[in-house]
Amino acid sequence: MVKSFFKFLKKPKSGKELLTELDVSRVVAVDDAEASDPSEPEGEVQLADIEAWKQNDLDLLQSTWQACCDNPECEVSASEFRNALHNLHGASGAYGGGALTRLSGSLHILVSGVEDLQDDAALINLHVQACRATAMTSGDAAEDVADAVCEALEKQVNERIRVEES
Repeated sequence: MVKSFFKFLKKPKSGKELLTELDVSRVVAVDDAEASDPSEPEGEVQLADIEAWKQNDLDLLQSTWQACCDNPECEVSASEFRNALHNLHGASGAYGGGALTRLSGSLHILVSGVEDLQDDAALINLHVQACRATAMTSGDAAEDVADAVCEALEKQVNERIRVEES
């Protein structure tokens, strides 16, 4: 099953050819000859698998955001970014939750219903970089920093949403 999943982990060749698809391979069995590797116990997911999925989701979030920045008028890039964010936020609980769930949730609120992502590019970029930073740290001190960053970004998003509603 893991080998089948890694077939889906294709790096984009360039920002212009970037295509994302919803990745359901983690929850839906893939009917493939390689899916039944006898060396892997059926139904078991290893910690290394989860870390690889997390890293792929973070890479995809960053690369799709970069594509949005490179070509701000491209609706496809914006859609791909939203899909990558949706996938990351949905899987964040399996990745340990915490700061990643809060950051991706805050970012999701920020970009929901917004047509031009460039209006909030700086705040979006901060969220994307903070999401990546969650994968680089661990321990109590890291959690304290992550909480502070989450609170600050959530506050900015809430203020931004209030301004738009006024």
